[in-house]
Amino acid sequence: MAIVNWPLGEAEKIIAQHQDPSKPVLFETGFGPSGLPHIGTFAEVVRTLFVMEALKAQAPHLKAKLVVFCDDLDGLRSLPENLPNHDLLRPHLGKPLSAIPDPFGEAESFSGHMNGQLRRFLDHYGFLYEYKSATECYRSGVFDSGLKVVMDQYDAIKTEFVKTIAEDKRADWSPFFPICESCGKIYTTRVTGLDRVSYQLEYACDKSEANYQACGHQGKQSVLGGRVKVGWKVDWALRWYVFGVEYEMYGKDLMESATLSAKICRIMGGKPPVPYKYELFLDEEGAKISKKIGNGISMEQWTRYAPLGALLHFLLGNPNKAKKMGLPLLPRLVDEYLQIARAETSSETFSAPWFLSQIQGLPLQAEPELKGEITYGLLHNLAEALSIYKPDLLLDYAKTYDPAVAKDPAFYLDLCQRICLLANEEKKEETPPVPDLTFLPELKVLKDQLLAKKDQTLDGEEMQTALFSLAKEKGANPRDWFAFLYAALLQKNQGPKMGPFLAIVGPKKGLELVEQALERLNA
Repeated sequence: MAIVNWPLGEAEKIIAQHQDPSKPVLFETGFGPSGLPHIGTFAEVVRTLFVMEALKAQAPHLKAKLVVFCDDLDGLRSLPENLPNHDLLRPHLGKPLSAIPDPFGEAESFSGHMNGQLRRFLDHYGFLYEYKSATECYRSGVFDSGLKVVMDQYDAIKTEFVKTIAEDKRADWSPFFPICESCGKIYTTRVTGLDRVSYQLEYACDKSEANYQACGHQGKQSVLGGRVKVGWKVDWALRWYVFGVEYEMYGKDLMESATLSAKICRIMGGKPPVPYKYELFLDEEGAKISKKIGNGISMEQWTRYAPLGALLHFLLGNPNKAKKMGLPLLPRLVDEYLQIARAETSSETFSAPWFLSQIQGLPLQAEPELKGEITYGLLHNLAEALSIYKPDLLLDYAKTYDPAVAKDPAFYLDLCQRICLLANEEKKEETPPVPDLTFLPELKVLKDQLLAKKDQTLDGEEMQTALFSLAKEKGANPRDWFAFLYAALLQKNQGPKMGPFLAIVGPKKGLELVEQALERLNA
């Protein structure tokens, strides 16, 4: 079983930097609750846990602690497309997320609902972490010591920061964003004066945006106690400084921000954490997934349609390689996990099964009985093609095709339940592809072959070989031939490995599919 190397390299960097063995190594992962949690937010937590497990295995004398930080004092600039009640939210644009009503009407605030979804997910699987809210940290005074340092180092921080922004914005730039005492908005305010001795500032609420308006209020208030927030790049440095964070991951789109935050942290007298840049997830079309748009796949969908192990295995892959994910890709991703699960069980430290078992706290390695050939993709295509939405019936087909399924019925029944849910969800009108009619003679030959075997049990690999032979005899590209079979038999652009598919449905049902296709194509 191959070793998963990337968490090991990260753990070695942390061990080299950690100076006080009596203190725990502090890991942080942060997210902004401006939209519904998705696979990207969960991925950052889980991947951080992979590194923590590697650290604990390599340096058992060190303790490790994970902080999950929510920037819920950030302002809402626009309306997420995948959220309800826009009319309720629109008047609150520009205000901190913790001061905006929950559009679902379930929690005390907008951010409370979003945070709750992620926390419930993490808690459900027993992940150990300490949750921290920006609103609570600012208002309770946790950040006050760091905010004083930001004020003390105001000029040095500004000098470094303004190098990264346009010249016309440099004069008015400030690390502090006052929360307007009149309208409660945060991005409409502008710092107009400083009282460095008393740690206060003067401000004007006069920066209207396209989505929200300034109220015109002018005032003076302390930078302590949650009355102001620092801009998020400074906020990142503030967290690292106050908490003593030693490791944090971030997406490739935040590379420049992370570099600047590290410089600010050093200006404040702190030591920035060991960083790790990961590639962003893409949806099935290759577009970056977005919480606001809601594309890609949600955590709820993953846990509804696929085993947890499949999700964790997906996240264990090299984070420096961009990965596509989405409902259309789910069968393939689950089958990649099943392939690992069916391999020889490995107790080797840092192998994929080892990491998966450490994270979930349960042995995800498959029992010896789980060595059959049946795949999620094959069962999914079967459920779609034959409109099977009853898990028991789908399981019967699986047992007929692969007797090994009967040795672990609980696992496969759970898998069939998830597959039926997904197939039922996908019942949508699609424009069927147009089959290449030059393959009609080969389809008639396939009909004769199935007719000759209608009372027999088909072997999937033998059928696959026979199908390849039909393409070879025609002198055609096998890819074109199988594309024709998907279009003619399943009315889809792609599908399962056709030999095993015909074997699992049996010669009678396969013959029925072929005859229906011939009738359609000859009409």
